[in-house]
Amino acid sequence: MKIRFTLKAVAFLISGLFMLSACNKDQKLIADIEGEYKIESVINYRNGEGTPVIFSGGRIFFQDCTMKDGVGGNCEGWYEFEGSTKVAFQYNTRKEKGFNLIAITNLSSAGTPAILGSFKFKKDGGDLILDGIEQSGGADGVINTWYSDIRLSK
Repeated sequence: MKIRFTLKAVAFLISGLFMLSACNKDQKLIADIEGEYKIESVINYRNGEGTPVIFSGGRIFFQDCTMKDGVGGNCEGWYEFEGSTKVAFQYNTRKEKGFNLIAITNLSSAGTPAILGSFKFKKDGGDLILDGIEQSGGADGVINTWYSDIRLSK
């Protein structure tokens, strides 16, 4: 009986350490991107076609926070473009299939331009590059897919 208990305890400890290391990887991604950036450009392609819509001249801020066991969107931030109000958002990060991913969800009503969706991201020196897809539906029920390329600098 004592051996059985010890094996269960070891298995529990190993699974706990595995989960903790997975969370630490996601937490490290947050530490890599936290802070305020200048928005160099946001390039959106509607449905992957046509002339891109390009925005620039703003700021975005990713708060350094502690993620909570896979709960989506528990870190906060904001962005603003020149001449517009601040938009609050929540975000989370994770590593999946060799990519660094960030999901951004707006908390307040976002005007145009909007930064939200799921993005692959990478650091290039002090710059942060996000490539991703946002889907939005209009009142007519049509789903539009926006492909975004976002360039940020420290």
